Amino acid sequence: MQNRGALWIFTILLAVACFYQLSFSFFTGRIETKAALEAGFRTDSLFLATHEAGGDSTILDREAVFLGFENDELRRRADDKVYPLLGYTYAECKEKEINLGLDLKGGMAVTLEVDIPELVVNLSESSDDANFRTAVDNARRRMRQGDADFITLFGEEYTKLPGRAPLSAIFYTPERKDMFDREGSDDDYLQALRREAEAALSNTERILRTRIDKFGVAQPSIQKQQFSGRIQIELPGVKDKERVRKVLQSTANLEFWEVHDNEEIYAYLDQANSRLAERMGVAPANQDSIPAGEEAETVTTDGTTEEAPIDTVDTVQAEAASDTLDVNDYARRNPLFAVLTPAVFQTQAGGFSLARGAVVGNARLSDTAQVNRYLAMPEVVGVLPPDVKLAWAAKAEAVQMQGGGSAQLLNLYALRVPRGGKPKLDGSSIVNAAQDFNMKGDVEVVMQMNPEGAQIWKLMTGENVGKAIAIVLDELVYSAPIVQGEIAGGRSSISLGTGDLNKQIQEAEDLANILKAGALPAPARIIDETVVGPSLGAENIRLGMLSFIIALALVMVYMMLYYRHAGWIADLALVVNLFVLIGTLASLQAALTLPGIAGIVLTMGIAVDANVLIFERIREELRGGRAMKAAVDLGYKGAFSAIIDSNVTTLITALILYMFGSGPVKGFATTLGIGILTSLFTALFLSRLIITARLEKGKAFSVWSGWSANIFANANYPFMTKRRIYYMISGVIIAAGIFSMTTVGFNWGVDFTGGRTYVVKFQQDVRVDDLRTALEPRFMSEGGVQSTVNVKTYGGARQVKVTTNYLVNEAGADVDARVEERLNSGLGSTFGGYDIMESRRVDPSISADIKVSAITALSLALLFIFIYIAVRFRNWQFGLGGLISLAHDVLILLGLYSILYKFMPFSMEIDEAFIAAILTVIGYSINDTVVVFDRIREYLRDHKREPYDVVINKAINSTLGRTMNTSLTTLLVLLIIFILGGVAIKGFIFALLIGILVGTYSSIFMASAVVVDLLKGKDPARVD
Repeated sequence: MQNRGALWIFTILLAVACFYQLSFSFFTGRIETKAALEAGFRTDSLFLATHEAGGDSTILDREAVFLGFENDELRRRADDKVYPLLGYTYAECKEKEINLGLDLKGGMAVTLEVDIPELVVNLSESSDDANFRTAVDNARRRMRQGDADFITLFGEEYTKLPGRAPLSAIFYTPERKDMFDREGSDDDYLQALRREAEAALSNTERILRTRIDKFGVAQPSIQKQQFSGRIQIELPGVKDKERVRKVLQSTANLEFWEVHDNEEIYAYLDQANSRLAERMGVAPANQDSIPAGEEAETVTTDGTTEEAPIDTVDTVQAEAASDTLDVNDYARRNPLFAVLTPAVFQTQAGGFSLARGAVVGNARLSDTAQVNRYLAMPEVVGVLPPDVKLAWAAKAEAVQMQGGGSAQLLNLYALRVPRGGKPKLDGSSIVNAAQDFNMKGDVEVVMQMNPEGAQIWKLMTGENVGKAIAIVLDELVYSAPIVQGEIAGGRSSISLGTGDLNKQIQEAEDLANILKAGALPAPARIIDETVVGPSLGAENIRLGMLSFIIALALVMVYMMLYYRHAGWIADLALVVNLFVLIGTLASLQAALTLPGIAGIVLTMGIAVDANVLIFERIREELRGGRAMKAAVDLGYKGAFSAIIDSNVTTLITALILYMFGSGPVKGFATTLGIGILTSLFTALFLSRLIITARLEKGKAFSVWSGWSANIFANANYPFMTKRRIYYMISGVIIAAGIFSMTTVGFNWGVDFTGGRTYVVKFQQDVRVDDLRTALEPRFMSEGGVQSTVNVKTYGGARQVKVTTNYLVNEAGADVDARVEERLNSGLGSTFGGYDIMESRRVDPSISADIKVSAITALSLALLFIFIYIAVRFRNWQFGLGGLISLAHDVLILLGLYSILYKFMPFSMEIDEAFIAAILTVIGYSINDTVVVFDRIREYLRDHKREPYDVVINKAINSTLGRTMNTSLTTLLVLLIIFILGGVAIKGFIFALLIGILVGTYSSIFMASAVVVDLLKGKDPARVD
């Protein structure tokens, strides 16, 4: 074997790289364990101190306080060097560690669709042009079929209509001259619409990222899909799904607020702090203060100082600055100021004075939830004047702390509430906004308003010269620029000053996008939602790892028993393969999901298959009288083409799964695809390096045990002469399946029909029929029409899966709550305590897309595999034989799912995961078929005078050892997962089990038989 030194170096470097990637999880885990312990200690101390003082600890949310302390500790340590050898910080390690999917850690995943058609209608100012409305409706209809993006479809539909006006007549207005060219062509307008659609999608994503920060999620995932106008979001650990729905689906609300100065507000906050201390049973802080009206230095917005009259600044701030004061004692005496630092500063004389401006204080990100709870309490609400509205800044600022490290601080603004409670101006008046430069070269944002908004803006700016006006989106302050003078005409510029040019430009673009988001709302609605309880996620981890370890152990034992020395070398290669696979997943930041674990275990079967092919070839050479070294060389050489061909066809299915799948399916495809590549390396190179090194050192090496030496060695079964019997067997099974598919149908999952599913776990055994009887009356559509309600045992007598299409076509923020209220009323009527472990909702619009993706994926897989085999074997008969064999496998699998789904004690839904199973079966089946075809091709070259059926029969018999060993090890792995891997993937694994059995059968009895019949007549001299 050439270049062994280079291969050893590469292997060692690869192992080091994988160890490096996996090491980050170790260091982040250590820090997070310490943070949890510290948070628990601080939480207990705070509650104990409050209780001992006789205070009311019910105003504190224990879980929220704990999470706040924990997040605060993690943020405090974000810049700590936690990786001693390489000097990485905790934040850097967190970005590089391996991620767990939602099904393994619990939480909520949603897919939101940005309503691009509604955006286009808004840009036309709701034009009533008949052709425009027709084009919009037709484009909407085609978009549901997955044809293309809406803007492209709209342009095509509008072009078809006779007598249409130019698009400029529909979209152009003087206020939007920066957006649309008055003399532009229809193509120019379509390009402008596409830019605005992309901007709307980006704006929505940006707004959602800001909103998601409110949930305190450690590692949220937000992915934008430009083509479909959809945004996929994962929120691990989130429990309050109602809050998530409300926050994510609410329309962006842009407002312009006048502000109060900090000097006006501080005294009220000080009074609120004292009242909260009294409620908690603690004497308020000493009220030694600066007398009202005394002159003190005050910080202005430009950083200079001046003398200004103030009311009070009490010695609470001196206590806060004291190093000797106990932190918990200070928190009890000053509950509000312990979490909200007032906007004061220390003077040169040692006293404290108030800062000028609209900012009244700041708080750590982790403390904002507790501040909000305090501000909502009657003691505080009763203190603040009715014209004061407090709002947080949208972005946190990193501040270096005196004790080392940094903290993320949020500013709190005081907004002035006008009569009527609403701001004088909102985002509906904004026509356009863009980043620009002023005459001095400074970065600015140019904003254009409509005529009505321009009039209001003129009055607001005229009344607030020298003061700030806060730009507020979704109750968060994005900017509070100072008004330099009255602005007439509706065109304004907001200067961002000087500094880092790139940073200033980015901030200006962000602010312009915020302003545009308020001007052109593109509503977003949830079209796919999954909620996984944390206990279910923990159970999935436990069962997934258990099945993985047992399956790995059994396969390793089998390989050692069957192949002896070669077996333990294959086992070592298998362990290295798994190590490299997981390390690669970590380096790609791919999330490990439950189907991903199934993919890893399936990869074990693929890796074993490559080694089995090699070892069976070596055994053949040894039986032919070759010496061991020559047999090894010829074995690797002979198995190479079969390994490459079989793995390429499986890789095709993995790539198609990745392209057209989503969520867990994509995770499975990622794992499977990477596993194929790593198994090729370990089987073709690593195992050979070890074997070669062993032989050169004169150590014993064997590829069989005494009992396994001659298994299938002299096999001579007449497969091809009985092929018509196999045709009949398959035909009967397929016919029964087709009959069931046409009469009984399938158990369609909500992926393809739209609807809702709930996994419910009861505290006692329940009867499915009784539960269905209780639920059906509660899911009656209007007019008395019965919606479908399907109740199925799901992993035991205490757990069920409820599926319904009730209100599936209705939209509205309250629909989910209405459905769940009816579900809860039925579940809680007579069945005792229960928990909803998992829920899923799929909108009919996305279910249509999933159908299209599934059909496309299946079609492409079959097409590419046919092309590859036909080209690789230079014979279309081989390609067609493989294609017919795959169609045979798919039809039998579909038929069995139709026949059995009512009788099996687990869910057998036709959903996205089932399509993944079919594609995996296709990949495995063609893998097996290609190995047989590869041997047939070899035998056809060596036995040119014999008939086709005889040659093909010999080729099949010669590969029986490989076929049976690969199938048995793979089936063994899948059986372990099926038994121990948890109910969540039982249906998925059952499909794989059936598919592997059928695929093994078809590669022997169908694919080769079809090739024999297709080749008849090609060379009459060779026909039986």
